[in-house]
Amino acid sequence: MALTTEQLQHFADCFIGNQTDYALQLPTGRYRRVGFPVTLEVIEAHLTGECTMGTYVISDRGVCFFAVFDADQANGLLLLSDLWRELAASDIPSYLEQSRRGGHLWVFLDTPVPAWALRKWLLPRCPAGVEFYPKQDEAAGVGSLIRVPLGIHQMNGRRYPFVVPRDGHLMPVASRLLDTLSALEAVERATVPQSLFVASCQSARPPAGTHTSKTIPSPIRWFSKSPTIADWCAQQDPFLAIGRYVRLDRRGMGCCPFGEHHEGGRDSHPSFRVFEPRRRGGTCWCCYTAGISGNVFNFLQLYRKLSAQELWSWLCTGNVR
Repeated sequence: MALTTEQLQHFADCFIGNQTDYALQLPTGRYRRVGFPVTLEVIEAHLTGECTMGTYVISDRGVCFFAVFDADQANGLLLLSDLWRELAASDIPSYLEQSRRGGHLWVFLDTPVPAWALRKWLLPRCPAGVEFYPKQDEAAGVGSLIRVPLGIHQMNGRRYPFVVPRDGHLMPVASRLLDTLSALEAVERATVPQSLFVASCQSARPPAGTHTSKTIPSPIRWFSKSPTIADWCAQQDPFLAIGRYVRLDRRGMGCCPFGEHHEGGRDSHPSFRVFEPRRRGGTCWCCYTAGISGNVFNFLQLYRKLSAQELWSWLCTGNVR
């Protein structure tokens, strides 16, 4: 089964919480913490059945990209299908996954929010007897762990599908894994209330040392409905956004990706640096050799070789990879 980088990246954007650590399921069903960053290679191994991952719901920044309702009882899927309808009536899209003992209901967020804020918003909707992830307002250590979907359960060798209510029954979204992955490309993200959005914008950025070329690139996310370019820049973390394209060390240094500015067509000695802007959305990177600098938007212009208008149209369609 051949999986593309785009498929793996989208799956990671949906289902990986903490990108700097994960766990592997043992044959007993328990999990062993790995202590290394998640890579796309690990995601592929999970989907092809070579291993089974658990993800820590709260990221290393203390925010969540999704919430999960976990019902382990015999009627768990029915409980969650009722909750699925209740959430849909409140314009909160959610996705129902079968599990070994019941089911999971996933809610993907259009804005990452602190764990405490997410619990304040969705925990009151949790039915009695159903667990809600994240379990903590703030993680003590790595915090809540949940099985990543579509892997092989190590206790019984089964792969559990996403299901949808149809004609009074819960039916698999697709019969093949590749078709399920294709269906997941169209997931809708729940609109986070404005009060929680404000809290998410105040979250701290992760350490610069986590930005390696094999770490899953953190998605560039829209935090408002109709932003200007200046608004958009202010809402991006430069270390995460630019770290998707340039390997950065703990000081934010890396080799400049704009080879045309360097002798021989490439930067053989790190001369590119990302730093905290003096004001949000301001200048956050520079190439010391070429003497150029700019904000996140300017970086993408140069990297994609697009005009400002072309790039803005490209971003507005959601093409942020």
